[in-house]
Amino acid sequence: MLAFAPTRGSAYNASVATVLEAIYARRATRAYTVETVARAQVETLIEAAIQAPSAVNAQPWAFVVIQDRDLLDRYADEAKALWLGEPTAEVTASGLPEIDRLRQMVSEPGYAMFHRASTLVVIYATSTDSVRDCFLAAQNLMLAAWDLGLGTCPIGLAGPLFNRAEVREELGIASAWVAALPIVVGHPAGTAPTVPRRPPIVTWR
Repeated sequence: MLAFAPTRGSAYNASVATVLEAIYARRATRAYTVETVARAQVETLIEAAIQAPSAVNAQPWAFVVIQDRDLLDRYADEAKALWLGEPTAEVTASGLPEIDRLRQMVSEPGYAMFHRASTLVVIYATSTDSVRDCFLAAQNLMLAAWDLGLGTCPIGLAGPLFNRAEVREELGIASAWVAALPIVVGHPAGTAPTVPRRPPIVTWR
């Protein structure tokens, strides 16, 4: 069962779902209702996230939760503008594949950077060599969200914005921290379609 020892008053209730069920059923959600995710649920997701393993147990993550609609809309516009203008250092250093294709996708009419979700959680790595540990925390968060009936979608395209010095300063984030992965969270408006998986490449010795 998906279960953990809740702390700081977490409102988690163990469900009958298995870990494998969560892994197979979780999908990226790109359509949400206007209902706001409750603070207690967000805290539950963060508690699940920090159960992830990390190198030498450094636990090198920090979380920024944004639910203010005006701020979400402004950051969505600013993140989109970064991709539509001349590529900035943050965009070119993002490590995202096929930058030209991503720029084309962002330029499509009606493209919503955060899919109009009510909540954005930005996971920051507190050292430059710990981004991979934060990806493990992100997966925990997304699986826990599925268990609570919430939808999630990682927004790698917003990473460059949250690595800008002025944005980190506005959010009270240390200048050395790295935006590992922004993730939107919300109440799904419908069911996300199943995405087929290609057979894995596996070698045995």
